[in-house]
Amino acid sequence: MLSVSSKVLSLSAEAAVLVSGGKIVYANAHAEKMLGAPCVGKALSAVFSPEICQSQAGVFTADTVVAGKRCNVRTAKLEDLQAFFLSPVEIAPVLVNDAFLFSVRSALMNLRLSAGLSQSRAEESGDEELRSYLRSLQRDAFRITRLLDNATVVRGLAAEDLAVSMEPLDLAKLCREITDSASLLRPDISFKLYGEETLCLFADRVLVEQMIYNLISNCLVHAAGLSRISISLVPTATQVILSVSDDGCGIAEDVMGHVFERYRAGFSLGEMGDGAGLGLSVVRGIARLHDGTLMLESRPGSGASARVSLARKLPAAALRTPEQERIPEKALLTGLADCLPPECYDGKYLD
Repeated sequence: MLSVSSKVLSLSAEAAVLVSGGKIVYANAHAEKMLGAPCVGKALSAVFSPEICQSQAGVFTADTVVAGKRCNVRTAKLEDLQAFFLSPVEIAPVLVNDAFLFSVRSALMNLRLSAGLSQSRAEESGDEELRSYLRSLQRDAFRITRLLDNATVVRGLAAEDLAVSMEPLDLAKLCREITDSASLLRPDISFKLYGEETLCLFADRVLVEQMIYNLISNCLVHAAGLSRISISLVPTATQVILSVSDDGCGIAEDVMGHVFERYRAGFSLGEMGDGAGLGLSVVRGIARLHDGTLMLESRPGSGASARVSLARKLPAAALRTPEQERIPEKALLTGLADCLPPECYDGKYLD
Protein backbone atom coordinates (compact mmCIF):
# COMPACT_ATOMS: atom_id res chain seq x y z
CA MET A 1 0.00 0.00 0.00
CA LEU A 2 2.75 2.44 0.96
CA SER A 3 4.72 1.81 -2.22
CA VAL A 4 1.67 2.56 -4.40
CA SER A 5 0.83 5.73 -2.51
CA SER A 6 4.42 6.97 -2.51
CA LYS A 7 4.66 6.47 -6.28
CA VAL A 8 1.52 8.57 -6.72
CA LEU A 9 2.83 11.39 -4.50
CA SER A 10 6.29 11.33 -6.11
CA LEU A 11 4.61 12.68 -9.26
CA SER A 12 2.80 15.48 -7.44
CA ALA A 13 3.84 19.08 -8.18
CA GLU A 14 2.96 19.93 -4.57
CA ALA A 15 4.94 19.11 -1.47
CA ALA A 16 3.28 16.00 -0.05
CA VAL A 17 3.78 13.59 2.85
CA LEU A 18 2.10 10.36 3.90
CA VAL A 19 1.16 9.87 7.53
CA SER A 20 0.38 6.70 9.44
CA GLY A 21 0.02 6.28 13.18
CA GLY A 22 0.93 9.91 13.81
CA LYS A 23 4.26 9.66 11.95
CA ILE A 24 5.48 10.69 8.52
CA VAL A 25 6.19 7.53 6.54
CA TYR A 26 6.93 9.14 3.16
CA ALA A 27 7.83 12.60 1.83
CA ASN A 28 8.27 13.51 -1.82
CA ALA A 29 11.18 15.65 -3.01
CA HIS A 30 9.20 18.90 -2.73
CA ALA A 31 8.29 18.11 0.88
CA GLU A 32 11.87 17.24 1.81
CA LYS A 33 13.01 20.55 0.38
CA MET A 34 10.37 22.45 2.33
CA LEU A 35 10.56 20.54 5.62
CA GLY A 36 14.22 19.58 5.51
CA ALA A 37 15.47 16.06 4.92
CA PRO A 38 15.23 13.63 6.48
CA CYS A 39 11.66 14.15 7.67
CA VAL A 40 10.47 10.55 7.30
CA GLY A 41 10.05 9.01 10.72
CA LYS A 42 9.29 12.32 12.42
CA ALA A 43 6.17 12.65 14.53
CA LEU A 44 3.40 14.70 12.92
CA SER A 45 3.53 17.05 15.92
CA ALA A 46 7.17 17.89 15.16
CA VAL A 47 6.21 19.37 11.79
CA PHE A 48 2.63 20.63 12.01
CA SER A 49 0.79 22.90 14.46
CA PRO A 50 -1.49 21.46 17.17
CA GLU A 51 -4.72 22.29 15.31
CA ILE A 52 -3.50 20.16 12.37
CA CYS A 53 -2.40 17.25 14.55
CA GLN A 54 -5.51 17.27 16.72
CA SER A 55 -8.09 17.52 13.93
CA GLN A 56 -10.52 14.61 13.92
CA ALA A 57 -11.79 15.40 10.42
CA GLY A 58 -10.81 13.09 7.60
CA VAL A 59 -10.93 15.96 5.10
CA PHE A 60 -9.79 19.48 5.90
CA THR A 61 -7.79 22.41 4.61
CA ALA A 62 -5.99 24.96 6.75
CA ASP A 63 -4.02 28.17 6.51
CA THR A 64 -1.12 27.83 8.92
CA VAL A 65 2.66 28.08 9.34
CA VAL A 66 4.84 25.10 8.42
CA ALA A 67 8.64 25.20 8.72
CA GLY A 68 8.47 28.95 9.21
CA LYS A 69 6.45 29.56 6.04
CA ARG A 70 2.77 30.41 5.63
CA CYS A 71 1.14 27.46 3.81
CA ASN A 72 -2.18 26.02 2.79
CA VAL A 73 -2.38 22.46 4.09
CA ARG A 74 -5.01 20.04 2.82
CA THR A 75 -5.56 16.35 3.38
CA ALA A 76 -6.75 13.37 1.38
CA LYS A 77 -7.11 9.66 2.00
CA LEU A 78 -4.84 7.34 0.00
CA GLU A 79 -5.71 3.73 0.77
CA ASP A 80 -5.24 3.34 4.53
CA LEU A 81 -2.91 6.35 4.83
CA GLN A 82 -3.49 10.08 5.14
CA ALA A 83 -1.81 12.39 2.64
CA PHE A 84 -0.92 16.00 3.48
CA PHE A 85 -0.37 18.46 0.62
CA LEU A 86 1.47 21.73 1.34
CA SER A 87 1.28 24.82 -0.89
CA PRO A 88 3.18 27.99 0.05
CA VAL A 89 0.94 31.06 0.12
CA GLU A 90 2.08 33.71 -2.34
CA ILE A 91 1.44 37.41 -1.91
CA ALA A 92 -1.09 38.44 -4.54
CA PRO A 93 -0.97 41.83 -6.28
CA VAL A 94 -3.33 44.60 -5.28
CA LEU A 95 -6.36 44.37 -7.57
CA VAL A 96 -8.17 47.56 -6.57
CA ASN A 97 -7.02 50.85 -5.09
CA ASP A 98 -8.46 53.42 -2.70
CA ALA A 99 -9.60 55.76 -5.48
CA PHE A 100 -11.62 52.99 -7.11
CA LEU A 101 -13.23 51.97 -3.82
CA PHE A 102 -14.07 55.59 -2.93
CA SER A 103 -15.71 56.21 -6.31
CA VAL A 104 -17.86 53.09 -6.08
CA ARG A 105 -18.88 53.84 -2.48
CA SER A 106 -19.90 57.39 -3.44
CA ALA A 107 -22.07 56.15 -6.30
CA LEU A 108 -23.54 53.45 -4.06
CA MET A 109 -24.43 55.99 -1.36
CA ASN A 110 -26.40 58.02 -3.91
CA LEU A 111 -28.12 54.89 -5.15
CA ARG A 112 -29.18 53.85 -1.64
CA LEU A 113 -30.38 57.37 -0.85
CA SER A 114 -32.54 57.46 -3.98
CA ALA A 115 -33.89 53.97 -3.30
CA GLY A 116 -34.74 54.95 0.29
CA LEU A 117 -36.65 58.04 -0.79
CA SER A 118 -38.49 56.01 -3.41
CA GLN A 119 -39.43 53.41 -0.79
CA SER A 120 -40.98 56.11 1.37
CA ARG A 121 -43.04 57.38 -1.57
CA ALA A 122 -44.13 53.83 -2.46
CA GLU A 123 -45.25 53.21 1.13
CA GLU A 124 -47.23 56.47 1.17
CA SER A 125 -48.96 55.60 -2.10
CA GLY A 126 -49.53 51.96 -1.16
CA ASP A 127 -47.82 50.72 -4.33
CA GLU A 128 -46.90 47.18 -3.28
CA GLU A 129 -45.44 46.20 -6.65
CA LEU A 130 -43.04 49.15 -6.57
CA ARG A 131 -42.12 48.35 -2.95
CA SER A 132 -41.21 44.82 -4.04
CA TYR A 133 -38.91 46.14 -6.77
CA LEU A 134 -37.28 48.59 -4.38
CA ARG A 135 -36.66 45.89 -1.76
CA SER A 136 -34.73 43.91 -4.37
CA LEU A 137 -32.83 47.06 -5.35
CA GLN A 138 -31.88 47.77 -1.73
CA ARG A 139 -30.78 44.17 -1.25
CA ASP A 140 -28.47 44.43 -4.26
CA ALA A 141 -27.09 47.71 -2.91
CA PHE A 142 -26.25 45.99 0.38
CA ARG A 143 -24.67 43.11 -1.53
CA ILE A 144 -22.40 45.59 -3.28
CA THR A 145 -21.58 47.19 0.08
CA ARG A 146 -20.58 43.79 1.44
CA LEU A 147 -18.41 43.13 -1.62
CA LEU A 148 -16.70 46.51 -1.18
CA ASP A 149 -16.10 45.85 2.52
CA ASN A 150 -14.44 42.54 1.69
CA ALA A 151 -12.47 44.04 -1.20
CA THR A 152 -11.23 46.81 1.12
CA VAL A 153 -9.84 44.22 3.53
CA VAL A 154 -8.24 42.25 0.69
CA ARG A 155 -6.64 45.42 -0.68
CA GLY A 156 -5.35 46.38 2.77
CA LEU A 157 -3.94 42.92 3.42
CA ALA A 158 -2.16 42.82 0.06
CA ALA A 159 -0.72 46.31 0.52
CA GLU A 160 0.02 45.64 4.22
CA ASP A 161 -1.60 48.93 5.24
CA LEU A 162 -4.98 47.78 6.59
CA ALA A 163 -6.03 49.93 9.55
CA VAL A 164 -6.40 47.76 12.65
CA SER A 165 -7.79 49.06 15.94
CA MET A 166 -7.18 46.60 18.78
CA GLU A 167 -9.38 46.96 21.84
CA PRO A 168 -10.96 44.81 24.56
CA LEU A 169 -13.76 42.74 23.03
CA ASP A 170 -16.29 40.37 24.60
CA LEU A 171 -16.46 37.81 21.81
CA ALA A 172 -19.22 35.80 23.50
CA LYS A 173 -21.48 38.85 23.68
CA LEU A 174 -20.74 39.77 20.06
CA CYS A 175 -21.58 36.25 18.84
CA ARG A 176 -24.76 36.21 20.94
CA GLU A 177 -25.97 39.48 19.41
CA ILE A 178 -25.18 38.25 15.89
CA THR A 179 -26.98 34.91 16.30
CA ASP A 180 -30.00 36.53 17.98
CA SER A 181 -30.36 39.06 15.16
CA ALA A 182 -29.71 36.52 12.38
CA SER A 183 -32.35 34.17 13.75
CA LEU A 184 -34.98 36.92 13.44
CA LEU A 185 -34.25 37.44 9.74
CA ARG A 186 -33.71 33.75 8.92
CA PRO A 187 -36.25 31.93 11.15
CA ASP A 188 -35.92 28.87 8.90
CA ILE A 189 -32.41 28.29 10.28
CA SER A 190 -31.65 27.27 13.87
CA PHE A 191 -28.74 29.36 15.23
CA LYS A 192 -27.01 27.91 18.31
CA LEU A 193 -24.20 29.39 20.41
CA TYR A 194 -22.08 27.28 22.75
CA GLY A 195 -19.48 28.49 25.23
CA GLU A 196 -19.01 30.82 28.15
CA GLU A 197 -21.27 33.79 28.86
CA THR A 198 -18.28 36.15 28.77
CA LEU A 199 -15.08 35.64 26.78
CA CYS A 200 -12.76 38.62 26.44
CA LEU A 201 -9.83 39.14 24.13
CA PHE A 202 -7.92 42.01 22.53
CA ALA A 203 -9.07 42.40 18.93
CA ASP A 204 -10.44 44.68 16.22
CA ARG A 205 -14.20 44.55 16.77
CA VAL A 206 -15.16 45.66 13.25
CA LEU A 207 -12.90 43.11 11.56
CA VAL A 208 -13.92 40.25 13.86
CA GLU A 209 -17.59 41.07 13.28
CA GLN A 210 -16.96 41.07 9.50
CA MET A 211 -15.18 37.72 9.84
CA ILE A 212 -18.11 36.11 11.66
CA TYR A 213 -20.62 37.40 9.10
CA ASN A 214 -18.49 35.96 6.30
CA LEU A 215 -18.43 32.56 7.99
CA ILE A 216 -22.19 32.52 8.55
CA SER A 217 -22.84 33.75 5.02
CA ASN A 218 -20.58 31.03 3.64
CA CYS A 219 -22.76 28.43 5.37
CA LEU A 220 -26.03 29.92 4.17
CA VAL A 221 -24.88 30.32 0.56
CA HIS A 222 -22.95 27.09 0.00
CA ALA A 223 -24.21 24.48 2.49
CA ALA A 224 -27.16 23.03 0.58
CA GLY A 225 -29.83 21.46 2.76
CA LEU A 226 -28.69 23.00 6.05
CA SER A 227 -31.10 23.59 8.91
CA ARG A 228 -28.69 24.54 11.70
CA ILE A 229 -25.66 26.80 12.18
CA SER A 230 -23.70 26.42 15.40
CA ILE A 231 -21.06 28.76 16.82
CA SER A 232 -18.81 27.50 19.60
CA LEU A 233 -16.19 29.40 21.59
CA VAL A 234 -13.39 27.53 23.37
CA PRO A 235 -10.76 29.51 25.33
CA THR A 236 -7.20 28.37 25.94
CA ALA A 237 -4.43 30.07 27.88
CA THR A 238 -3.31 32.05 24.82
CA GLN A 239 -6.10 31.74 22.24
CA VAL A 240 -9.81 31.68 21.59
CA ILE A 241 -11.03 29.03 19.15
CA LEU A 242 -14.14 30.16 17.28
CA SER A 243 -15.91 27.44 15.27
CA VAL A 244 -18.82 27.95 12.88
CA SER A 245 -20.45 24.67 11.82
CA ASP A 246 -23.43 23.68 9.70
CA ASP A 247 -25.35 20.47 9.02
CA GLY A 248 -25.46 20.92 5.24
CA CYS A 249 -23.96 18.99 2.35
CA GLY A 250 -20.29 19.38 3.28
CA ILE A 251 -17.50 20.33 0.87
CA ALA A 252 -16.37 18.07 -1.95
CA GLU A 253 -12.79 16.87 -1.60
CA ASP A 254 -11.78 18.22 -5.01
CA VAL A 255 -12.92 21.70 -3.93
CA MET A 256 -11.04 21.78 -0.62
CA GLY A 257 -7.72 22.70 -2.20
CA HIS A 258 -9.15 25.87 -3.73
CA VAL A 259 -11.45 27.33 -1.08
CA PHE A 260 -9.02 30.10 -0.09
CA GLU A 261 -8.46 31.32 -3.66
CA ARG A 262 -9.79 34.83 -4.20
CA TYR A 263 -12.44 35.41 -6.87
CA ARG A 264 -12.45 31.73 -7.88
CA ALA A 265 -16.20 31.40 -7.34
CA GLY A 266 -17.09 34.70 -8.90
CA PHE A 267 -16.56 34.72 -12.63
CA SER A 268 -18.33 31.82 -14.27
CA LEU A 269 -21.86 32.58 -15.40
CA GLY A 270 -23.25 29.63 -13.47
CA GLU A 271 -21.71 30.73 -10.17
CA MET A 272 -21.96 34.51 -10.16
CA GLY A 273 -25.01 34.42 -7.91
CA ASP A 274 -22.96 32.73 -5.19
CA GLY A 275 -20.77 35.79 -4.54
CA ALA A 276 -17.29 36.91 -5.53
CA GLY A 277 -15.31 34.26 -3.68
CA LEU A 278 -13.72 36.70 -1.21
CA GLY A 279 -15.30 35.53 2.05
CA LEU A 280 -12.83 32.87 3.21
CA SER A 281 -9.85 34.91 1.96
CA VAL A 282 -11.05 37.74 4.19
CA VAL A 283 -11.55 35.38 7.15
CA ARG A 284 -8.05 33.98 6.68
CA GLY A 285 -6.55 37.47 6.52
CA ILE A 286 -8.36 38.69 9.64
CA ALA A 287 -7.25 35.56 11.52
CA ARG A 288 -3.64 36.28 10.53
CA LEU A 289 -3.93 39.87 11.78
CA HIS A 290 -4.85 38.39 15.15
CA ASP A 291 -1.93 35.92 15.08
CA GLY A 292 -4.33 33.08 14.32
CA THR A 293 -5.10 30.46 11.74
CA LEU A 294 -8.10 29.19 9.77
CA MET A 295 -8.97 25.52 9.31
CA LEU A 296 -11.89 24.27 7.23
CA GLU A 297 -13.15 20.76 7.91
CA SER A 298 -15.65 18.84 5.79
CA ARG A 299 -17.98 15.99 6.62
CA PRO A 300 -19.31 15.14 3.14
CA GLY A 301 -23.06 14.70 3.32
CA SER A 302 -23.38 15.96 6.90
CA GLY A 303 -21.82 19.40 7.12
CA ALA A 304 -18.68 21.47 7.45
CA SER A 305 -16.87 23.49 10.11
CA ALA A 306 -14.65 26.56 9.94
CA ARG A 307 -12.33 26.87 12.93
CA VAL A 308 -10.54 30.16 13.57
CA SER A 309 -7.96 30.70 16.29
CA LEU A 310 -7.46 34.22 17.64
CA ALA A 311 -4.66 35.24 20.02
CA ARG A 312 -6.07 36.67 23.22
CA LYS A 313 -3.32 39.27 23.90
CA LEU A 314 -5.41 40.66 26.71
CA PRO A 315 -3.57 43.15 28.96
CA ALA A 316 -4.27 42.95 32.68
CA ALA A 317 -6.10 46.29 32.62
CA ALA A 318 -8.59 44.88 30.10
CA LEU A 319 -9.69 41.80 32.04
CA ARG A 320 -12.96 43.49 32.93
CA THR A 321 -15.88 42.95 30.54
CA PRO A 322 -15.66 45.65 27.84
CA GLU A 323 -18.63 47.86 27.08
CA GLN A 324 -20.20 47.07 23.71
CA GLU A 325 -23.06 48.58 21.75
CA ARG A 326 -25.65 46.35 20.18
CA ILE A 327 -24.99 45.54 16.52
CA PRO A 328 -26.81 47.95 14.18
CA GLU A 329 -29.33 46.31 11.89
CA LYS A 330 -27.51 47.70 8.84
CA ALA A 331 -24.36 45.79 9.79
CA LEU A 332 -26.39 42.59 9.80
CA LEU A 333 -28.13 43.45 6.53
CA THR A 334 -24.74 44.10 4.92
CA GLY A 335 -22.92 41.12 6.39
CA LEU A 336 -25.58 38.62 5.31
CA ALA A 337 -26.72 40.40 2.14
CA ASP A 338 -25.93 37.40 -0.05
CA CYS A 339 -28.31 35.14 1.84
CA LEU A 340 -31.25 37.19 3.14
CA PRO A 341 -34.56 37.47 1.25
CA PRO A 342 -35.53 40.83 -0.31
CA GLU A 343 -38.29 41.22 2.32
CA CYS A 344 -35.57 41.99 4.88
CA TYR A 345 -34.72 45.17 2.95
CA ASP A 346 -38.04 46.91 3.49
CA GLY A 347 -38.09 50.42 4.91
CA LYS A 348 -38.90 49.28 8.45
CA TYR A 349 -35.53 47.52 8.73
CA LEU A 350 -33.53 50.31 7.11
CA ASP A 351 -34.73 53.24 9.22
